[in-house]
Amino acid sequence: MDEIRLWKRGAGEGLRAVRAVSRLDTEIELEELLVAHPELLEDGLTLVGRQAPTVGGWLDLLGVDRDGRLVIFELKRGSLGRDAVTQVLDYASDLSSKSVESIVEHIEARTGKGGVERIPDFATWYEEKFDDLQGLLPVRMALVGLGVDETALRIARFLGEAGRTIEVITFYGFRDGDAALLARQVPVPPPIADEQARTKTERLERHLDECGLQKRFDAVRQALREKMPDTVVEETGKYGVGLQLDVVGDDGVRRRRTHFGVYAAYSAPGVVDVSLGLILKNRYRDGYRRLKKRVKVKTWQNGAGAIQIESDGDWKLVRGPLCEFAAVVSSEWESARTLTH
Repeated sequence: MDEIRLWKRGAGEGLRAVRAVSRLDTEIELEELLVAHPELLEDGLTLVGRQAPTVGGWLDLLGVDRDGRLVIFELKRGSLGRDAVTQVLDYASDLSSKSVESIVEHIEARTGKGGVERIPDFATWYEEKFDDLQGLLPVRMALVGLGVDETALRIARFLGEAGRTIEVITFYGFRDGDAALLARQVPVPPPIADEQARTKTERLERHLDECGLQKRFDAVRQALREKMPDTVVEETGKYGVGLQLDVVGDDGVRRRRTHFGVYAAYSAPGVVDVSLGLILKNRYRDGYRRLKKRVKVKTWQNGAGAIQIESDGDWKLVRGPLCEFAAVVSSEWESARTLTH
C-alpha cells in the first residue's frame, strides 16, 4: 500500500482531504517521535536503551513495561518482513542468555544515550518500582514498522500459538499542513493473562527438572509460605518465585512488593537462592540485622541480600533463623496493614 487517503470534517465544515505524508518523511521522524513519546508504543513504558549492542547486532529500542518486564522493540523504516522477525528473536535470545546482573550492567552502560532518559542506578530505580530484578525476565518482543507484510504476520501468529509472542505494531503517517498525524495498529495482541501465567509455570517446572533442584526448591518455598500471611501472592519467574505482599509506598499508593524470592540455579548451578528484597532491609531493620548475625547473607550490587543454599545440610542450618525472620516480617506487616485500613 503506497498511500492511504484520509478525509477530515470539522464542526460546521465540509469534507476535505488530508494529504498523505511522504513515506520518506515519516520514516525519518518515526524513531525520534517514539523516543520522545514512548507512550505511543504502550502506556507505562520506560525506555532504557537505544541502539544497544547485542551479539546479533544493535537493537533499536529497549524498554521496561508497566509490569517491570524488559521489552525489545525492533524498528523497520518500512514494512516489517521476515528479516525483522529473525532479528528480534536473535536479540531476545542474547539478552535471555544473560544473568540479571549482566542485563543491569548492559542497561547502565547505555542509559542517557540517544535521547533516552538517564537512569544511572538502574537496579535501585527498578527495585523501588517493581521490587525483584527477576521481574525483568522473560523478555518481551515487539516489531514496529510502517506497514507489515503477510509473512511477518504469519510467523508472529505461529510463534504466539507456541507461547513466544511477538507483538506487531504498525504505524501509518500522514500530514495535515504542518501537523504530523500517526495512526497506530496492533494486529497481533499479546496472549491473555491466564495463558501467560500457565506458560510461566510450565517454564519454571522445566527449569527445576533440568537443574535437579525441585525437592530443595519446594522445601524452601513451602517453609516460607507457611510463615507468610494467607494473602501472599506468588509471582512466577524464569528461575523461581517471588513472595509478594501489598504495602503502602512513600507516594501513598498500595502495591505488591516482593519480600522473599526463592530461585533455583540462578546465582550458580546446584544452588537455591533465597532473595531478600530491599524492602526487608529498609522496613524490617532489626530483624534483618539479627538474621545476618545468624546466617551468611550475600549482598548483591543493588544492596539487596540473598542466602545461598548449596545443600540439604545448608538448608537445615538456615531454616530456623530464616523462618523466624519471615514470621517477624509477617507479624509486623499485619500490624502495619491494620493501621492503614
